[in-house]
Amino acid sequence: MFEKIILFLILLILGIFSKNDTIVIAIVFLIACVLLKIDNIKLNLIKEFCIKYGIVLITIYAFVPIAKGDITINEVIKAIFTWRAWVAITSGVLVTYFAKYGIEIMNTDPDIITFVLVGIIMGIIVFKGVASGPLIGSGIALMLFSIIEFFIQIFKT
Repeated sequence: MFEKIILFLILLILGIFSKNDTIVIAIVFLIACVLLKIDNIKLNLIKEFCIKYGIVLITIYAFVPIAKGDITINEVIKAIFTWRAWVAITSGVLVTYFAKYGIEIMNTDPDIITFVLVGIIMGIIVFKGVASGPLIGSGIALMLFSIIEFFIQIFKT
């Protein structure tokens, strides 16, 4: 338990330093779970709940402009014929592809998530970036792992 708390405290300090409220809230919640000795079955239920409803909440956020009337059907029809719309659609396709593999690596190699989160924090601090989800970051990491391993195999022979 002590090792978990130490790791969480390091991540908490990084989250506070990068002013990433999402990471801070998540870590405080998980520290409480560890201190309350929440079992693995309940932690897995929390994990499943978070991935499902977290994506629902982000999707609601994305569709609020339609509900507010900021985006009309005429604007959508007009915009669909622009190159920017097709780049955005392609980006959406790529994001779902990366997210698919992000879920895979989160289940098979969960320590990668910690490093993805450290990378997100570094991006916030160094590049003044905006916090993003570890799901897509993990998917991108898996894609990069595959590319690097491909080239390693080529140069080994």
